[in-house]
Amino acid sequence: MRRATFITLVAVGILVLGARLLVSDRLPSENPPGTEIQFVEYGPFHRLSTSNSPLSPMQSAIDRVSEAAVQGQWTEAARAARELEQDWRGLIVRGAANLQTEQDMEAAMENLYLNVWSQDEQGVLAAAQKLTALLGQLAE
Repeated sequence: MRRATFITLVAVGILVLGARLLVSDRLPSENPPGTEIQFVEYGPFHRLSTSNSPLSPMQSAIDRVSEAAVQGQWTEAARAARELEQDWRGLIVRGAANLQTEQDMEAAMENLYLNVWSQDEQGVLAAAQKLTALLGQLAE
């Protein structure tokens, strides 16, 4: 008698858990993946001359990080982020930035690194957008 009750309770528990998993898979979430819309407000356009600007290798590295993140190539994204940091260090040595811009760039690059390491595609793209805006300020 006890054995039959125990087996019945275990079977009912398994059925309840199974039904709960099936129902939770079928319920739509508030934001299904891929349906989020991100609106971006762009500031004034600053054309960056790629022919003679020391900032052009940095913008190229930012573009490579973003492209690699979109393609899921996180090793390539990390490599391009290191190149970006090396280019930035070379620019700092020349004294091309003021202290506030330097701090903003450092924070944005740190954020980029964290997003690359955590493999957060949207975070990488947001950090790249911030870095591009900062490069535009430096180009002025």
